[in-house]
Amino acid sequence: MTALAPNIESARRLAEIDAQVRVAWREYRDSLRDLTPEEYEEREQAEWDQLQATLRELEAERARVAS
Repeated sequence: MTALAPNIESARRLAEIDAQVRVAWREYRDSLRDLTPEEYEEREQAEWDQLQATLRELEAERARVAS
């Protein structure tokens, strides 16, 4: 294996993480789309908390890959 192989693998994984971040934001947005104001008020905090947990996990994975 050449010295470039780990770098290519890291770059591939970082691109996957970037894609997962975009998906997480899209899922957050979509989960709140077309809600009544009352439904939005009931669900937004839980959806936000889920998004933040997902983003923290992905950031931790990014840090592992980058190190």
